[in-house]
Amino acid sequence: MVQIGMFYQIQVPRPWTATSEAERYRDMLEQVAYADEAGFSSVWLAEHQFRFEWSHSSAPDVSLGAISQLTKNLRLGIAVVVPPVHHPLHIAARIATLDILSNGRVDMGIGRSAYPYQMDAFGTSLQDATGIVDEALEIIPRAWTEEEIAYDGNYFKFPPRTILPKPLQTPHPPIWQGCSRDESFQKAGQLGLGCIAQGGPERIAEPIRMYREAIKQATPVGKGVYDRVVASAEVFCHEDRKQALTRGAELIDWYRNQRIQRDNTVWKGHDVDDVPGDYRWHYDRSAASRLQTDDTPSIELIERGDYCIGDPDDCIRFLKRYEAAGVDEMIPLFQIGPITNQEVLKTLELFGKYVIPHFSKG
Repeated sequence: MVQIGMFYQIQVPRPWTATSEAERYRDMLEQVAYADEAGFSSVWLAEHQFRFEWSHSSAPDVSLGAISQLTKNLRLGIAVVVPPVHHPLHIAARIATLDILSNGRVDMGIGRSAYPYQMDAFGTSLQDATGIVDEALEIIPRAWTEEEIAYDGNYFKFPPRTILPKPLQTPHPPIWQGCSRDESFQKAGQLGLGCIAQGGPERIAEPIRMYREAIKQATPVGKGVYDRVVASAEVFCHEDRKQALTRGAELIDWYRNQRIQRDNTVWKGHDVDDVPGDYRWHYDRSAASRLQTDDTPSIELIERGDYCIGDPDDCIRFLKRYEAAGVDEMIPLFQIGPITNQEVLKTLELFGKYVIPHFSKG
């Protein structure tokens, strides 16, 4: 049975007014309050820095603190917190505080960031990012569960300290890892972490199998093993299939253009000789995107099944492909670019009425 949650980048398309960002945040709060009563399972927020239009979600724990006071049922996730730009003791304290405010509903995703553009301004190099995340994964669960913690690593060193507050969940909030490369799926399994899978259903099916195999013999970094997979997809739903495809194509046109702009920006100032081996996958993917422009109309991509857009039956068929790939929970991106608040609420209504009950039946 696949659960249905939701995922936010806080996308704020141009042209902007003085209140554009505030309106998007207010819309999100209205949407999650609705979803909390409509049977959705969770809400996850991205963390990105300096990603205008694409993502204005730079402080997801603050946003989730507000959401925690408007909801009672949704689990609250960060996908993902980025230790290369945050000290792990600070992460531990802020997530624990959010866990208390939400009455124990927090999930923490962790990742190193796929792009140097988001790290350069903080003085963090690509060469150090993986090691920083590895040490953060050692520190954070200990900070949550031990009375006092000291650490002497390559990137973090500190004397004995007691981190306060402690989280409400026992032994601690579930920890997830963002997974894109096959190696990251395997690593998440080996460490006993939940898996935030990135990619289409057919693309991630084999990596998820690898994750499941690895987690059977995990050496967990936390106090236990969390064997679950979530994935996301861009979603727009309308009762009238023709209207869904027409409007959906407009939204995906914006989304695809933003991806091109992202890939033209995030590696500026870095050539291939600067890229560590464990970042080459990301570099090559962005380079390929820059060189290979796909002129296929968005409506054709939707009709061939690349996006979860259509009437409720179309959306159910699309999400079944993720279910077949081994995904436990889908967290769709409903707030896509220029979509209106009312369009998002209508999609949530249709999901609550048709899509969620379909998967709840098993």
